[in-house]
Formats: sequence, C-alpha cells, structure tokens
Amino acid sequence: MNYSIKKQVNYSFTGAVSKTKAVLAEEGFGILTEIDVKATLKNKLDVEWDNYVILGVCNPSLAYQALQEEKEIGLFLPCNVIVYEDKGKVFVSAIIPTVAMKMIENKSLNKVASQAEEKLKKVMDKISSKNQDEKTRKVFDLVCGMELNMSDVTHAFEHEGKEYYFCSSTCKGHFVSDPDMYIGEN
Repeated sequence: MNYSIKKQVNYSFTGAVSKTKAVLAEEGFGILTEIDVKATLKNKLDVEWDNYVILGVCNPSLAYQALQEEKEIGLFLPCNVIVYEDKGKVFVSAIIPTVAMKMIENKSLNKVASQAEEKLKKVMDKISSKNQDEKTRKVFDLVCGMELNMSDVTHAFEHEGKEYYFCSSTCKGHFVSDPDMYIGEN
C-alpha cells in the first residue's frame, strides 16, 4: 500500500528544507517539530546517515475538526513531511492522510483527511513546479559575497524570520556567530 506522496526535487538538501517550509506555510501548515535524523543518529548512536529531516506539520483548523470527531486522533498528529537525500538526490515526501485514517473506524474523519490530503498534494505540486525556476534563482552568501544559484546552496540559517544562504559551513558559522555584522553591511 502506498502511504506517501513523494517528489524528487532539484534543490540542495538545505534549499529543499527551506522551500518545503515556505510552501507548507503558504498552504496553512505550521511546523510544530523538526527532527534532524542525521544529527540525532550521530549523537545517540555515533552512526553516519544521509541528510534527513522530519517536519511535524499541522493545519490548525483541520486538526481542530479532527479532534472534534475523534479524541484519540492526536496519536496521528502532526502529519509528517520528510526531506531527505539518497544517493545524491533530494526527495520530499508527505504522508497520505486518507491512507493513515483507514486504521481508524470513524467515517466522519474521511472529509478532514481528504482536505488535509488535498492541501499536502498542493504543497508537493508547488515544490515540484517551482523546482526549475527556483534552482536557478540567485542568492548571495553575505559572508563571502559569493553569488549562488539556489541549487548550489549547501547551508541555510533563519534569523529573525528571514532565511540566509551560504556556500559552506564556514560561512554559515561566521554568520551565526554575529548575524548583525553581516546584515548591517548589506
């Protein structure tokens, strides 16, 4: 049984995470959790893993409707969206809510699950349709001044609600240590 909506994207991993968050917000989803699986596995088990992030996302009005129909629905919330790298390719995948709801014997959840699924499909379509234009969008690394195609971005950092992009972990590290120094110059 297929339980996910999956798209390969032409972004860097970091660019895909940033774009996914932005498009989720456009469709009314908030990010409740963000789990960096690679860092967690390294920290807890000292094993290497590909870039892999789990975003726990929620559309408040749909969650409220679902909770009104089924108190135990919280076991299925938030919906998960993953961004990961596999053999040099980047993928974004979202749970299919109608498939997940088949485990619950409450037909009144079907409408809410269908609405959530439609919104997640829109998210996935937007991510893939903006793919070609977005990967050639130019951004600047404020630390070294390098102009980058979005597809070449390797690191990103959010500061005061704005996303900044970098060519390396070194540039990101300098920015993180004193963002105002770099923002003030531009």
